[in-house]
Amino acid sequence: MKALEIKVEENGALKLPSDVHLPLHARLAILVLGPSESNSDEVSSEFISALAEQSGTFDFLKEEPEIYSDRDILPGRENPRFRK
Repeated sequence: MKALEIKVEENGALKLPSDVHLPLHARLAILVLGPSESNSDEVSSEFISALAEQSGTFDFLKEEPEIYSDRDILPGRENPRFRK
């Protein structure tokens, strides 16, 4: 993910940096950060995870079938958090 500074013009229009070229009718997702958060070009992975969860981006996965079973676990590779 790359952070871009988007300026707001006096008429309220958003202005992208001149080196950003988008196709006509492109759809954008814009994340607005407050003043304290905008000091960094990096956004934490926890923040991105929470944003994806709240946005419903991955809701389609709830309908996906389970394709792995306990038989797929290699010996010595068990995750102790998921022991029965």
